[in-house]
Amino acid sequence: MKYIYKLLIVFALTISVSCSLEQEPTTFLSDNNFYNTPAEMESAVLHAYEVMTYLDYTTTYMNIATTAAEETIPKEGEGLNIDQFDRFQVDNRNQNLEFFFRLSYIGLNRANTVIEKSRVATFNEELKNRYLGEALFLRAWHHFMLTKLFGEIPLKVSAVDEISEVFGAKNAPLEDVYALLIKDLNEAISLLSVKRDGGRADKVAAQALLSKVYLTMASAKNYSSPGFNWVSDANTYYTLASQLASEVVNNQSVYTFDTNLLNIYRVDTPDTYNGPEHIFFIAQDRNGLQEGEYSKLSKYFIPADTPATSFTADGTKLHIGYNVHVAEIPFLNSFDIKDKRRNDLVIDELFDESGASVWTPAGGQSQPFTRKYIDPLFIGDNTSTHPYLLRFSDILLVYAEAQGPTAAGYNAINKIRQRAGLLDLTPGLSMPEFRERVIKERSFELAFEANRLYDLRRTNKVESVLNGIYGKSLGSGLYFYPIPAIEGELNK
Repeated sequence: MKYIYKLLIVFALTISVSCSLEQEPTTFLSDNNFYNTPAEMESAVLHAYEVMTYLDYTTTYMNIATTAAEETIPKEGEGLNIDQFDRFQVDNRNQNLEFFFRLSYIGLNRANTVIEKSRVATFNEELKNRYLGEALFLRAWHHFMLTKLFGEIPLKVSAVDEISEVFGAKNAPLEDVYALLIKDLNEAISLLSVKRDGGRADKVAAQALLSKVYLTMASAKNYSSPGFNWVSDANTYYTLASQLASEVVNNQSVYTFDTNLLNIYRVDTPDTYNGPEHIFFIAQDRNGLQEGEYSKLSKYFIPADTPATSFTADGTKLHIGYNVHVAEIPFLNSFDIKDKRRNDLVIDELFDESGASVWTPAGGQSQPFTRKYIDPLFIGDNTSTHPYLLRFSDILLVYAEAQGPTAAGYNAINKIRQRAGLLDLTPGLSMPEFRERVIKERSFELAFEANRLYDLRRTNKVESVLNGIYGKSLGSGLYFYPIPAIEGELNK
């Protein structure tokens, strides 16, 4: 198994040659003498991925979407203004948004550098195509995440060479943002091959992401979600979403549906860490030397009142947590009583080595918690747990939603339900009924994976679900958050 953080050392070592204490000879790295070999370009690509391993990226990626949905509430007193998301009173000084915005644009700049340099590189064509395709994917990933959070955003399509270039950036209309997403991802698809390389994007990742872009456009138009009046026709983009998702679901065999529900979230072996469902994820490993190289994501969900060492009912070892994300009981109670995603993937009791019970939820901030982020091989606070950014079952449900109540659509959602121990979906549903059921199914299948907020936004359901069903008081930022104030000040 290849981990990105191990390869990043190549970049650091290469850069270090310009810092020699020797007076003669002196080597200075520049745009003209660095990006000239496959090894140098490989380092630049890994440097672009590295942004997503930063603590301020992974933490805010999970904080924003998980806390804003009906899945969790934040721990009392947790920093970074995380409580604003739960209350939907998000202001333009929110630190989570500031960190995520800033790091996303750092990632965009690094991706743009690779795009520009790989287009004119003279080495092996196959490698050039891979590096260019990966960088186009990353540029699309960052722009897509930013527009889902903020709506209209500054588009960055060239590398910043001088500080003056960061000033005066104007927000692009949503239509322009989505046009660039489609362009970049289609080019990435044409350049990339299907190549599983944990933590790096390939052709399937680009197809998966484009299917979600098209589904966002289609459903936002279909449900009249704010900001998407410019979309010409929902059915056109449902068809395109179905076609792209079908490429992932039906026309390749490297990434597949995992019939073992627990297996999807295991990180204790190379085969499960980079399992069949994992199309794109942030590569982090418990053996990393610093946070970011390793992860503490498990601790964000494990309650703080659990014993220092304890075990689940099946003997999986875990450690004490930080309790940042406290599961909301009404959401857990909304699962079907037979649903394995509730019964097997949510922990209600812990045991010691002898099998004696040592923890059950005490109420308040001590609640049942997801086991999607547990590493039984943890080293102190270090784990290999990581966010799942694109997963096969996610795209299978994209395919079902885009297809509607066809035989293929029913087959897709029923695979998900059967694995969860549920009966097949009621046959004969209308198109609106079927799509409503798929969207609901996504809330159970992708729970605690930082997807739900964006599903609620693209289907215009923030008010009807969070207020109408769960009784949350809603303030600002229902569909788009404000651009961080510090960025607005820079761009004047």
